[in-house]
Amino acid sequence: MSPSDLTNEPELADQASPAEARGLPEGAAEAIRSAVHAELDEVVPYVVEALRRNNAFDEINDRLRAAERRIAGRQERPLIIGLHRLLDRLRHLDFDQPIKRALEDDIARLLTDAGYQETGEVGEAYDQSRHDAIDGRAVDGKAVVNLVHTRGLSAFGDVVVRAKVEISPGRPAPINDEMTMRR
Repeated sequence: MSPSDLTNEPELADQASPAEARGLPEGAAEAIRSAVHAELDEVVPYVVEALRRNNAFDEINDRLRAAERRIAGRQERPLIIGLHRLLDRLRHLDFDQPIKRALEDDIARLLTDAGYQETGEVGEAYDQSRHDAIDGRAVDGKAVVNLVHTRGLSAFGDVVVRAKVEISPGRPAPINDEMTMRR
């Protein structure tokens, strides 16, 4: 038995090629394809040069790279969120402070090196898209963060995890190390 017997070649012989099915003479589709490729080969260098002159090439390249970073970020996001939760749990544990600080710094550096930034600082303006207000109130949509329970996380302009904060409409509380984070 030959390989052509396995592909049911007699059945394929009864079917017309796409060119023949459209009523085109034999070889017409290939001639059209060749003509289109020739036209594109002629036009593409001019299009590329026009894009370069207008700096559109760089802009398109920048947009593509940003899109690639966002796609990669979405793929790694579950791991990053897990790492952020681990950092938050570590911050709420009570054990040897030098070891705790070293671990916090290492995990925070990993997040920063991956392009993520922690958000949520005492004294910053309250923003609903970046903060979850778990206590307090805003007046006319304006408030200030008074206490940070859990820091947030953002990357490439997207909020990944919102910070859990307490807010007030008045002045921010005086900032000191004990008030920055609730332990």
